[in-house]
Amino acid sequence: MLFGSRKKKPVKYVTAKVMYQDHHVPASVLSSGKVYVDRKTSGADKPPVGEVQREVCVPIRDARGMHLSLDTNGVKLVQHVVDENIVFEDIDCVVKKYYPECCRLVKECTGAKEVFAFDHNLRGSAVQSWMNKTDGTPAGKPLDPQYLSPAAIVHGDYTVTSAPLRLKMLSEAPKSNDSWKEATGGAPLLDAERVEGYLSRRYMFINVWRSVADEPVEDMPLGVCDGMTVPNEDLVTFEVRYVDRTGENYLSKYNPPGGVADDRYHRWLYFPKMTKHEAMLLKTWDSAGAPFQGFQGGGHTGQAGAGLFPRQRSAFCLHTAFKDETAAPDCPKRRSIEVRLVAFF
Repeated sequence: MLFGSRKKKPVKYVTAKVMYQDHHVPASVLSSGKVYVDRKTSGADKPPVGEVQREVCVPIRDARGMHLSLDTNGVKLVQHVVDENIVFEDIDCVVKKYYPECCRLVKECTGAKEVFAFDHNLRGSAVQSWMNKTDGTPAGKPLDPQYLSPAAIVHGDYTVTSAPLRLKMLSEAPKSNDSWKEATGGAPLLDAERVEGYLSRRYMFINVWRSVADEPVEDMPLGVCDGMTVPNEDLVTFEVRYVDRTGENYLSKYNPPGGVADDRYHRWLYFPKMTKHEAMLLKTWDSAGAPFQGFQGGGHTGQAGAGLFPRQRSAFCLHTAFKDETAAPDCPKRRSIEVRLVAFF
């Protein structure tokens, strides 16, 4: 052995099947109008149109101990002891007690000047939808009807069009499914007179994801794709058509250059056995993200943060729930919550 050399620690990972889009689904950074789903007020979906899934086996690396940042990679794990008195199935309790905790956490971890929480989802791996077909049912009483299925499809929460539009919507009267109206008494979350100012600053959408069960997460954990390893050419704009508005997500294809993947292309990560006193911060849009600087589309200024921040900054992270084949077959079903927030710098 050479003097001063060190053995590299083996990278721990699981191999998992994740659901990408098939080759013939139209790729687009802006909506083609051909790939969409109609969503009811309850959150339930009709069968999607134009969306065709393709199963791909990928290595998903154990990210515990990795030096990850929200700026570059778009994901970070933090210790965050949750108030045991919070009842996550009680919307009023979550909005009035847990939302403020998440705002403080994001402000502390990002240095943002202002942070607002505006939405959340409860998810349980015993719940089924077109995105996630699972076997078995939870022991004991059924899950609260508020629980949705884990989103077991590779996706990002916003697009270059829907991110600024979502920000503008927060300055309007809440829609039927906006949970933040419980905190504002039905008033807009953001001051409408400040919206253009908000759009000219760097803003970031972030999810705070955590388990709400007493047991660590083993069944259907959340996998996250390093935000600097996904080219725009892989993206598929997916419309989510509500009764009173249309949102957009990004889905993704999988086409490694030369047919061979490496750590520079779709590097998947996860944090095994997350407990309820850990929180994953997941960046779902960054207006200063390098891949979209100068991109004109859907009302996005394309210049927020230009010249003020490093060029190597990710815009968002693709993510998906996945089946961990190393977990015991009878492990507890996952129950989790993600709170959506917007931070201004």
